[in-house]
Amino acid sequence: MRTAAPSSRRNAGFSLIELMSVVIILGLLASVAVMSWESLLPSTRLNSAVRILSERLAGARSEAIARNTVFEIYYDLDIERYWVRTPYLAIGGKANLEAEFDLEEERAVVDVTNLDEDGIQIHSVTIDDQIYVDGQVFVRFDPLGSSSAHTIVLYHDLFDRYFTVEVLPLTGEIRFHDGLFEREQPRDGAFD
Repeated sequence: MRTAAPSSRRNAGFSLIELMSVVIILGLLASVAVMSWESLLPSTRLNSAVRILSERLAGARSEAIARNTVFEIYYDLDIERYWVRTPYLAIGGKANLEAEFDLEEERAVVDVTNLDEDGIQIHSVTIDDQIYVDGQVFVRFDPLGSSSAHTIVLYHDLFDRYFTVEVLPLTGEIRFHDGLFEREQPRDGAFD
């Protein structure tokens, strides 16, 4: 009958000091990972807000082309919200947009997006060189896909970060610019 040597029994497991060291190292790694994730989260929220806005713009443009009618996007700069107003009545059917009475309240609204929930603000909306910082404004996409020339500047106050979404007038193409962006005006003789 063989018996194990006393020294091999003592080395068969981990000591309390070794286990505590591993737990401390894992705790430090977890705290670093949590701090990194928390610093990325607000940036991710701004990027997500920009992506959703661009999807709404592209969707309104596509619907205007597909349905051969005008779609509008409203921006409410006082409550950090935007939405798409369709040319259709909320109760069904197409609105008569040439009617003498105002159908704004009866027209269907879709894709209402509240940016304030994520700490994001609509800093400004520029439409045809006119800058708006408060109130309610709207832009249109026509059946050919063109739009009012406009830019939307989103601002994340926690990280003091701006992002500009630009919609080109003739094509309705959407462009993204990190930070504040203003398109340079053409110089005299630039097209000679």
